[in-house]
Amino acid sequence: MTGVFVVALLELRSSVEAEAPVLAAELGVTAYEAGLLLRAAPPVLVLRTDDRARAIDLLAKTRRRGHDVVAFDAAAVTASDAMITPRAFCLDGDDFVARSAAEARLPFADILAVVRAVHQTRTERTTTTKEKKTSLARAALSGGLVSSKTVETETTRSTEAREPVAYVFRVSGEPPWLLSASRLRYEGLGARLAPTQNENFEALLALLQERAPRAITDTRLLAFRSTSETLRTVRSGEQRSTSASAVDVLAHVVALAASRRRPGASLP
Repeated sequence: MTGVFVVALLELRSSVEAEAPVLAAELGVTAYEAGLLLRAAPPVLVLRTDDRARAIDLLAKTRRRGHDVVAFDAAAVTASDAMITPRAFCLDGDDFVARSAAEARLPFADILAVVRAVHQTRTERTTTTKEKKTSLARAALSGGLVSSKTVETETTRSTEAREPVAYVFRVSGEPPWLLSASRLRYEGLGARLAPTQNENFEALLALLQERAPRAITDTRLLAFRSTSETLRTVRSGEQRSTSASAVDVLAHVVALAASRRRPGASLP
């Protein structure tokens, strides 16, 4: 099966005005469209293609112009729902331990990067109501007999939610963990346990930073707002879209950059 290859820009090292027409020619888009890409906060996905040679060619050309760019096979990205997502946890010596049916351990020394982000979810619920309405005009035509018809009305309501998360990438190349603020139970913080979820999530991330001082903490994805979301039907009358898959890819890009700064890291 043909793979999908991604080229992502980490840092633009010239002006947008100088790079946009060159990149536009390479991508087959207008200079205006290339400029929009380049003005976005990095990391920016500049190309997704099933042509591996094209991805490698673009990588080489943009690097020759001095920009910080990476390329990878999208198959190397671990999806959020395939990551270990702890609920209960504890600290056991040199390990962060997820407590569930099957215990999982994450050595602090194996933490390469903690990439903070937000998963955005939009839920649309459609409800149908039926109402009988009397028609005065029809009643008059029928000699005063009451005449009614059933009218169906559809109403769609949208709600949005933002979930703070942290991707924990590993030096060993083992699949990353995903810490989700609302899914965690924070008793494992012990004396650091605070009254609110937000305070506890921040305390946990601070604790990881203390125990893994060589790990990189990156917050740039906190400002990311996805325009491409995965839509699925949850049940009849309800659909849900999430930015998780888009954020998964960008978090992988950030981790790739971190792996270049950590000798021995084996991130794909």
